Amino acid sequence: MRPLRRSLPPPTILGSIALMLLAGSAAAEDPLTEEQYIQRVLTASLEARVAEAEAALGRAEAVGAGQWPNPGLEWQRQRAGSGRRTGESQDMVLASIPLVLSGRLGLEAEAAERGAQAAEARLSRARAELHREATRAFAEVLAAQQRRIILEESVAELKRLGEAIAVRERAGEAAGYERLRIEVEVAAVEDGLRGALLEQRQADTDALRLLGPEVKTLPPLQGSLAPVRGGPDGASLLAELEARRADVRALTLEAQGAESARRAAARSWIPEPTVSAGAQFLDVGQEGAGAGYVVGLSLPLPFFQRRQGEAARAEARRGLAEARRASLLHAARAQLTSALDAVKGWRERLVRHREDVLARAEELRRIAGTAYRGGSADLLVLVDAERASREARLTAVTLAVAVVEAEADLLLLAGAYDGAAPRSSTR
Repeated sequence: MRPLRRSLPPPTILGSIALMLLAGSAAAEDPLTEEQYIQRVLTASLEARVAEAEAALGRAEAVGAGQWPNPGLEWQRQRAGSGRRTGESQDMVLASIPLVLSGRLGLEAEAAERGAQAAEARLSRARAELHREATRAFAEVLAAQQRRIILEESVAELKRLGEAIAVRERAGEAAGYERLRIEVEVAAVEDGLRGALLEQRQADTDALRLLGPEVKTLPPLQGSLAPVRGGPDGASLLAELEARRADVRALTLEAQGAESARRAAARSWIPEPTVSAGAQFLDVGQEGAGAGYVVGLSLPLPFFQRRQGEAARAEARRGLAEARRASLLHAARAQLTSALDAVKGWRERLVRHREDVLARAEELRRIAGTAYRGGSADLLVLVDAERASREARLTAVTLAVAVVEAEADLLLLAGAYDGAAPRSSTR
């Protein structure tokens, strides 16, 4: 009896068309390389906008610092009377200007400029930290994709072996144990695959978050987890640490700005006179009106208040910035040495794993397949070889991610990211 031929129901056809359209739209979008993804993060993420806004605030605080005081214009009218005459009046128009002879204005402008430069340095450091975060997010997405692919391939291979076991069992050439063993292995790998899918969604979510609220779906990412051999030069990183680190530069500028502010406050013992000049008019509009001039000088005497509090606070800020800078450099040098060892160790582990474990596991898988086809090996030997190969490949992915993350931490500690350069250009 021939089976009835059934056509695909309309909803299934419509669903297939929708999937094809979605696939076409996804394929139309060009994949992002690591450098392109990082640049998008540095320009479009909310974290980058916050850092830019903080730097703009630091620059705004320097606007108007060190400007000459504004001049003043004053008008006075006085009326008086005497026994002989009433309605006498006097009008005075005065212009005054303070004379800052102490030179504090230049020092105040210098302190404000140092503060603005420190804000720019802090912006560079914030971008460097964001660069490291984007590098790690990109690597996590690639790693999650590779783990999913490895597990999917392993599930497909195990199911193929399970079908072969079922054929042999029906022919009486295999026991039920072998079929059950394959089913247990398939179930275990499928469970791992479900976990890998959850990890991939989490990695995609983290990578998408860094692209800012305007991006609704994560573009396809294209790259490789294989690290470049050789790695960064530890001696040069240690030698250039102080010059590269933007946060160290920011603390240096803060200390310099505080010193300039202290020097400006210390000049408050120098009096700042105010010179006044103008005209005097007597009995304007009356008979016998007259005119004259007025010249004045006002000289404050800084006997008591000489901005001692401002000078003390500036000195305290300078000491705090210098202490923070020394502590930061000391910690950075120690952490950089440890990071260099970590990168070296992860690299060596990855190389040895690829040579000693992964290569042998792939060879074992090939030999098991040849032996089974030749009839000299049981089917479960293929299961064991498949498991060894799968675990070796998954471990290689884990080690590759560890190398990328260790290098990202190292380059952040060394200040190599403070110029917002992509990871590939710093190797």
